[in-house]
Amino acid sequence: MKLPLFIAWKYLTFKKKDRTVSFMIKICFLGILIGTFSLMLTLIITNGFEKVIHEKMQGISSHALIYSPGNKIDDVNIKKFLNTKFSTEINAISSSVTKQVIIDRDKKQSVLFIRGVEPKTEHLVSSIAQKITLPMRSPENLIDLLKDNHIIIGYKTAKMHHLTIGSKIKLLIPEPTRKNKIMLEKQDAIVTGIFNIGLEEYDNNFAYASLDFVKKLFDEEKGVDQISLTFNKPQKNLLEKIFHRSKDYIEETTILLRQNLPGLTISSWKELYPALVSSLKLEKYAMFFILALITLVASMNMISLLFMQIQQKRRDVAIFKAMGMPDKSIKTIFLLIGMTITFLASVIGLGLAAIAGFFLDKYPFIELPDVYYVSYLPAKMDLEIFIVVFIATIILGFFATWIPSCRTKKINIAQVLRQE
Repeated sequence: MKLPLFIAWKYLTFKKKDRTVSFMIKICFLGILIGTFSLMLTLIITNGFEKVIHEKMQGISSHALIYSPGNKIDDVNIKKFLNTKFSTEINAISSSVTKQVIIDRDKKQSVLFIRGVEPKTEHLVSSIAQKITLPMRSPENLIDLLKDNHIIIGYKTAKMHHLTIGSKIKLLIPEPTRKNKIMLEKQDAIVTGIFNIGLEEYDNNFAYASLDFVKKLFDEEKGVDQISLTFNKPQKNLLEKIFHRSKDYIEETTILLRQNLPGLTISSWKELYPALVSSLKLEKYAMFFILALITLVASMNMISLLFMQIQQKRRDVAIFKAMGMPDKSIKTIFLLIGMTITFLASVIGLGLAAIAGFFLDKYPFIELPDVYYVSYLPAKMDLEIFIVVFIATIILGFFATWIPSCRTKKINIAQVLRQE
């Protein structure tokens, strides 16, 4: 192996080699470098979109929800069961109810979903406490903000009704009646917080209050609409992360809960937003395969380079064969030439992509329009993505190198030595 490596290195570094071959080596090197850089940077950005949007959705909806469509569920007994049987898998549990109300402020009305939550535990299953912009200091929990008839609302609702901290509003709640008319009961509420999640459906249509307050508004004493759960993330090494990606810990725990609570509906947060999750995954994989074609095209230049190199070194190959060097060793020489170019170009391309991804993540300066879920171009780097791109580039480079290197077997020793 030492002799083929020595010869391959001399062929690459020989200063007086043919200018055409030297130029082709540079073209191959730059082509693979640019292809790897483009592929890696695109995956960093698409991975950033996926992670940021997942964090937003996952923070709002918790890891999983337990509910029974059209019915109330007994949260007290269910919590006892979960704390007993799933104490290691479940990190936090919180109950909630969701109702519709009409808010009235200065003769302007709008319909809102008001979610009654448990102030002590809601911050453990959702990120709503961290999304509160007013008051300026985000609370660690919601106990101080959701007392009595206090509520927190989205910033777009606050802007529409000119609401600030301490503003008083009227909540109009429909009363059950047998008449053809709809009777509305008025209830005073005080705004104690304004949140900005960054999602239109929440910032413009949702408000949060304590669970006891919402139950009191609608004369409901027992049961809740849903129970939110967050799970403990199991520790996995790098190999497990790469090769065991079929199901994540949220999906696995959700399936386990379904088996133990057959009478209830249990959905993970991904199942609540299937279209969004599928579109992000499809975009990520589609961009990988499309941009991998850039690397494939660059690798095709390697075929041309090695055919030229083999044609130019026909006499050397014939001499090597005449001296008894095996065909396998001669083939290895040209394989090493191609793989050295591929390896160096891919490593530098990945390094440049890592630098670009670091700056995009550290200094998000590219603004995005409101149609996206994020304000700035996101970038998230994962080691397994770098490994996948590196392996894919090396495999493409190997096949592009292997095809012309096989041609060395067809070189006729006698004919080359006689003619050249």
